[in-house]
Amino acid sequence: MYKKLISETVIYGIGAILPRIIIFLLNPFYIKYIDRAEFAVFANLYALVSFVNVILTFGFETAFFRFAAEENMKNKVLNTSYCFLMLTALGFLSICLIFNQELANLLNYQNNPEYIRWFGWIAFFDTLCVIPFAWLRFNSRPIRYSAVRVSSSLVQTVFVLLLFLVIPASVSASFGLKSKVAFPFISNLVGSLVGFLLLLPIVMKVKFKPDWELFKRMIKYSYPIMLAGLAFMVNENLDKAMQRFVISDEYAGAYGGCYKMAVLMTLFVTAYRMGIEPFFFKQMQNKDAKKTYAQITEYFVIIASFIAFGIVANISWLKELLIRDSKYWVAIDIVPIVIIANLFFGIYYNMSTWYKVTDRTRIGTYISWAGAGVTILLNFSLLPFFGFMVSAWATLAAYFLMMCLSYFLGQKYYPIPYRRKKILFYLGICVVFSILGYSIFNANFWINNLLLLIFAGIIFFIEVKTKQLKLN
Repeated sequence: MYKKLISETVIYGIGAILPRIIIFLLNPFYIKYIDRAEFAVFANLYALVSFVNVILTFGFETAFFRFAAEENMKNKVLNTSYCFLMLTALGFLSICLIFNQELANLLNYQNNPEYIRWFGWIAFFDTLCVIPFAWLRFNSRPIRYSAVRVSSSLVQTVFVLLLFLVIPASVSASFGLKSKVAFPFISNLVGSLVGFLLLLPIVMKVKFKPDWELFKRMIKYSYPIMLAGLAFMVNENLDKAMQRFVISDEYAGAYGGCYKMAVLMTLFVTAYRMGIEPFFFKQMQNKDAKKTYAQITEYFVIIASFIAFGIVANISWLKELLIRDSKYWVAIDIVPIVIIANLFFGIYYNMSTWYKVTDRTRIGTYISWAGAGVTILLNFSLLPFFGFMVSAWATLAAYFLMMCLSYFLGQKYYPIPYRRKKILFYLGICVVFSILGYSIFNANFWINNLLLLIFAGIIFFIEVKTKQLKLN
């Protein structure tokens, strides 16, 4: 069981990580050709659109896994969920096409209403891909899933490189691409369209005959997940959305550029989530489900803690590779904080299983908005006075709170036998080594990687040697 899960997670990881790595590697390219003020516009608009994506999908991806796991319900769930998301996608696209200038004025993009139209189409195609992707994951088709994700990403990447390096500026301008910051936007649209076309064989399976009773159950289950998703977007993107209006565009752009370094940790958590989410629901009826959940969480903490510190230990050269313009390094101190924050979020995600499999998704909403409340409070009260470091610490505090709340509430409603001392031990090593390596030893490459080797030795001794001794 675990071997299959690991192999599928690795393949899903390729589909989830490789496209983001490809686009992430373009970050130095954007930084080179787009000045910090324009980069702030880029980061700001993507932050706003992320909220829209959560609303349009309405938590139906998780609801798909939950109800498709019931006997003989898979096709009904496919039909019902796809019909609903098609309606939300069409509604949003219509608003963007009809009111693009008004929305551009509201968001301070008066001279670029085409951005609104493009993002309307991006959101449309991305929303139509959600359920087909979920169908692939539920039916254990990781290779096909990854092939679609990687292909659409490669098309997007090739297109943006052509715009920057090959296509003359006069030609791109004739198609409404007035500045270079528009190139990533239109390339995203092309990539989203390709992804939808590649998923058409699954879309053709849909019968536009929704089951209304099932729809009512799915809505009741999913709307708290959607609200929790909005809270997650507050935690992830409120900082970047606010900074453009509270601090200078240059500092906001530097924060956005350095924040992307922390995506290395986010990629691991995302890859893990792709494989594990349908697995959790398939296991929920098993008598040993709680023991399985506990073991998986423990393994996650060990691996994720090592990866998190591995990134922190190598910031000194990663920044030169990924953020080549040293003007952005003014915000480099946010990276260790955001990486540890994402580690906490990954643990929270594991510990959120209890409210999903027990249909208590409303409690998940409360937990998520408790974290969002911390983000909102700290950013609004302290960001104007202390600058962008407040946003990084707010993200850390929010995810730490969510992790703790999910654990304690979960033990009350659906107790899982986590080995708490072991989990805290590995977390403690990660945090202490990160503080020592980055702050005390000033991100020294050699000392940090010596600490990383010590960390690896501790894991090997506890997880391998100790078990061998017990067996002997």
